Amino acid sequence: MLAFADFAVTVKDAQASADWWAHKLGFESHTIGPPGGHAVLVAPPGERFLLHLCEGIEPPEPGNTGIAFMTDEIEAQVRRMEAEGVIFIEPLRVENWGGSAKFADPDGNVFWLIGAPASFIRTERSRTAGSARPRTRAVESPRKRPARRARPGRR
Repeated sequence: MLAFADFAVTVKDAQASADWWAHKLGFESHTIGPPGGHAVLVAPPGERFLLHLCEGIEPPEPGNTGIAFMTDEIEAQVRRMEAEGVIFIEPLRVENWGGSAKFADPDGNVFWLIGAPASFIRTERSRTAGSARPRTRAVESPRKRPARRARPGRR
């Protein structure tokens, strides 16, 4: 069996970073090994993906992580985060499909915040790799199609 373990970002102090995520965004903290053990991970309550706060493995490399979080109430979420002191390096852009903004953690790691309908978020949270997306047409694998018979006079 093979599964995603986590998404890693480098930080100066994993516990301080975990505290930031807990206080600013309400994330839960998890540790692999004894307290102060190998890995400190954070995630929104009930989320299946974990953010691994890597301390001491490599120096922090601030910048765009490519990691995005979704919300069905992007304007309210941005206001809550700003009220907690989260710095948005790219302000909220509201679009007809939802919107987006980028924020940074204290180590300069940049994350995306994407606005999407609640129904889309619920579907994506329950979907697993290989499961069909709603309203998608199943495409038959070429290997499963019956072999074509050659018509007379054609090669």
